[in-house]
Amino acid sequence: ITSFSVSVYDNVIAPSTCQTLHTLTLQHTRRSHDGSSLFYRGPKVHSGQHQLTPIENALDSILRQLNDTSPMVEYWSRSQYINLDAHADIDENTLKDEGVLRCPRHGHVLYYLQIANRDNMNCNEQTGNDGSSGDAATATTTTTTITEEEKQSRMGPTVVFNRKVAWGSVTPRTIQSAGSDNVGVASHNSPENMKERVQEYIVDVENYWDEETKRQYGLLENDNDDAQEKDEEKMAIVPAVNGRLLRFDGAAFHCVPKPPDRFLLSEDEVTAFLEKDCEEDCEDDDDDYYWDDEDDDDDLEKEDISQQRSVILFNTWPAGSFGPRGVLPDCVVEAVPVGIVLDDDDSASVEDERMSEQWKVWQDEYGPDSEKLHCNPADDWNLCTVDNLDGDETSDVIVPLMGNPTRRGCIQSKAVMQGQGSTKRIENAFYDGRRVSMTTLNE
Repeated sequence: ITSFSVSVYDNVIAPSTCQTLHTLTLQHTRRSHDGSSLFYRGPKVHSGQHQLTPIENALDSILRQLNDTSPMVEYWSRSQYINLDAHADIDENTLKDEGVLRCPRHGHVLYYLQIANRDNMNCNEQTGNDGSSGDAATATTTTTTITEEEKQSRMGPTVVFNRKVAWGSVTPRTIQSAGSDNVGVASHNSPENMKERVQEYIVDVENYWDEETKRQYGLLENDNDDAQEKDEEKMAIVPAVNGRLLRFDGAAFHCVPKPPDRFLLSEDEVTAFLEKDCEEDCEDDDDDYYWDDEDDDDDLEKEDISQQRSVILFNTWPAGSFGPRGVLPDCVVEAVPVGIVLDDDDSASVEDERMSEQWKVWQDEYGPDSEKLHCNPADDWNLCTVDNLDGDETSDVIVPLMGNPTRRGCIQSKAVMQGQGSTKRIENAFYDGRRVSMTTLNE
C-alpha cells in the first residue's frame, strides 16, 4: 500500500505555548501508566459535560482547525532525541492478541521545543536567477557544506514513507463500525460508513517465506508481462521546528534516525556511532546502585537540554475502532506517594479532592478550556513547500525496520533502497533545520 499524503504546517502554536506544553507533557508522562493516554471528543466536551486536560484542549483545538471530527485521540510525548526505526503506528495489544494490524486514521507530530535546531540551518537552498526560492526556483541549487561540529548538534527529522501498515504485503480485513450490524450491504459500504471503520490488515503469509519457497511459487519472477506495476516509493524528510505540525496517513511508516544521516551510513559506521553513544550514556548514568522514586525527580531537574527534542505524538481513531486496546484516559493526578496508606473511603475522598484541586489550578492558569494553550487560527498557519531531491545521481539508503517479523510484516530487519538523489543532497536534507524534502526510493 503506497499512496502518499503528508502535510506540514508552521506557526501552529505560539512560542509562549511551546515551553508550557513541554512542562505539561513531562508531568503527564510521569503520572501515566506507559506514557500514553486516550481522550474522547464530541458534544459532551464542547457542551462542558466532560473536561479535557490542558494538553488535550491544545490537541483538540488543532483538530478543530483541521476540521477533523475523529471521536478518539491517542497521545504520548517524547522530550529527548532518540533513534526510532521505521514502523507504522498500530494497536499493539490487538497485534499481540489476534495477530492483526490495526492502524489509526491520521498520525500527527507537534514539535514544540527543539534546542539544537533553533538556528534552523538550511543545507539545501534552491534559488532561481531572479532570487526566488523553494518551489519557484528552477535555475540553480546551492548546497551548503555542514561541519562536523554542526552535525553533532543537529536533531534528526521525522521521516515518513508512503509504505503503509507493514513493509511486506498485507490483506485488508474489514470490520463493521459500532451500530452497523443491521444495515444493508449498500448502506454498509457507503462512504459515510466506510469512514467509521478501523483499518485492519493481516500480513500475507508469503512475507515470512524464504527466497527458495517464494521462488517455488513464482513470487520472485517480477519481470513477466503480467507483473503488476508498483507505485513509486517516496520518503519525506521533515525537520523538527518549534510550533510545527506534521500530519500523515495513520498507517504510514515513519521514523526518527539518529544520527540524522543514519540511512546513508555503512554497517561499520552505524556500529561505531552506537558504541560511542553507549559510552556517553554510561558516563551520564547515575552512580547509585539502587533506584528509587527520587531518581525521577532528579532526571527532570538534570534534563539534558543538549539532546532536547520535545514533541507530542497523537493519533486519531474512528468510532468503529473503539480506540487502541488498553490505552486509558489521563488520570489527571499522580498516585499517592509510596508509604502513605489509606483505607478505601479515605482513598476515594483524597483522590477526588486532589483532582478537584488540579482542575482548579489548570483553569486559573490557562483559562476556561485551557484557551491560553489553543493553537493559532488555521489562517495563520503556513503550509510548508516541499523540496524535491530527485536528480540524475542515486544513493544507497538503508532503512532499519522496527519490531519482530509480525510487527514489520517481513523477515528482513532492514530495507535496502536506492534514493533518486545525490548522497550529499540527501545527507544535507537529513541535517537541514527547516526545509521539508522528498525523494523517490527504488528497491
